[in-house]
Amino acid sequence: MIKELNLVNSDLILNSTRLLILLSKFESRKAFKMNINKIMLFDFYMKFPKTMIPSEDKDIKEQDFNEFYSFYHWQPDREQYHQFIRYLLSKKLIDKKILSNDFIYQITERGKSVIEKLESDYSKQLDAISDYIKKEVAKLSDAKIEENILQNAFIMK
Repeated sequence: MIKELNLVNSDLILNSTRLLILLSKFESRKAFKMNINKIMLFDFYMKFPKTMIPSEDKDIKEQDFNEFYSFYHWQPDREQYHQFIRYLLSKKLIDKKILSNDFIYQITERGKSVIEKLESDYSKQLDAISDYIKKEVAKLSDAKIEENILQNAFIMK
């Protein structure tokens, strides 16, 4: 039971850290609103960069993110994302605000401090992927991002 609990906790921390790195890239863009839908769309790129990022755009070191051995079903589990966000909120790593009748999530100073301390190859990889998302993906509409996900994940042809 303890082993199972540790796996759940490490999964929660790993997923929450990935979202925190993603949110850190959008903290300076006041006009950009990171709601739960944007987070879920962008996180698909974070989880599956080999699938979603064109090879000519990759500044990302080749690594196996288990993309070839597991598959993420589209649509994502919203409750699971809410769990990750609640964890980040409870640790005061992000803030939740209401803007235009929607909940918006932003990294806090404490969250930025945590990001600055991350030094693993995996966190550097996630940082590079989130830079790509900020530069290339964020300018697309939600509908276009979802269409790209469906096409690249071979769900739709």
